[in-house]
Amino acid sequence: MARRILNILTLAALVFFTILVILAAPSFFDPEFEVVNESTVPVFVVAEWRNQEKIIGGIDPMSTYTFSVNAEAAMKFRVGYPGGGEVESEAIYFTSGTKVIATITSNAVRVGYDDET
Repeated sequence: MARRILNILTLAALVFFTILVILAAPSFFDPEFEVVNESTVPVFVVAEWRNQEKIIGGIDPMSTYTFSVNAEAAMKFRVGYPGGGEVESEAIYFTSGTKVIATITSNAVRVGYDDET
């Protein structure tokens, strides 16, 4: 009887720690960013955080670009349009395990976390 209880407790502990690892693992990944161009024109995008920037370059209409950085900060996106117009997103904080989505429209850039969409 005691052996059976020990086996059940061992199995329960294994299940608990497996679930814990599955839930905790994503928090160790680098932050991921997805830039979605929902406008009808190609755009030129630059991501800025701290004193750094990543020139993403041109993104075609209805296309997506994904990248990650090994940092924790606030990021904003500058978008240039073919006609010379430029818009900038508000800054959004990112840390390990987060995914930020920047959605570009014909006149704005919206930023949010993947669980907000």
